[in-house]
Amino acid sequence: MKASHVILSLAVLGIAVALGIGIVKNWPGSHDNDNPGAVGQEPQQAEAESPMISQPRPDFAMPDLTGTSRNIKEWDGKVLAVNFWATWCEPCRQEITDFNALQKEYGGKGFQFVGVALDDLEAVQTYLKTGTIAYPVLIGADQAAQVASRYGDDQGVVPYTAFINRKGQIAFIQYGEMSRDLARQVIESLL
Repeated sequence: MKASHVILSLAVLGIAVALGIGIVKNWPGSHDNDNPGAVGQEPQQAEAESPMISQPRPDFAMPDLTGTSRNIKEWDGKVLAVNFWATWCEPCRQEITDFNALQKEYGGKGFQFVGVALDDLEAVQTYLKTGTIAYPVLIGADQAAQVASRYGDDQGVVPYTAFINRKGQIAFIQYGEMSRDLARQVIESLL
């Protein structure tokens, strides 16, 4: 084998390894201590590290599935989870099943999930032909990404979930997929 082929092969291998490390580091379920709210961390760790914690929940209004404008203020006084998701995001779709169950379990106790889709209405309607979402879904595409950024998703991660306490303050954030157990722990700590 020629030396140039060996060098090229080693360069490609090095790039693949470097990319693989980045993918594993950010893969749902990884324990990334540099990423506040990363999957697997306890809520108190994210609270201590995120500048969004204890900040007032930003106001916004977006249309729901019927085209009716819904304002986030509608859920003031409840413990709220604002989940930014997309139909093309597999971890987002996996969370929905757990979030449906948690909405059913805690909805009567003053808790509310609100989904904010980074999609257009047609994409969400197509998704709903094969799945169910048991909580309000707001549609926004570009506007949803701007709102997510205002809620602390400065990395453009989906899924991204911000938990709001009854006082209207951001109490916990989760970059990436969230387990049902961690979501339950956060909800119960805020109720």
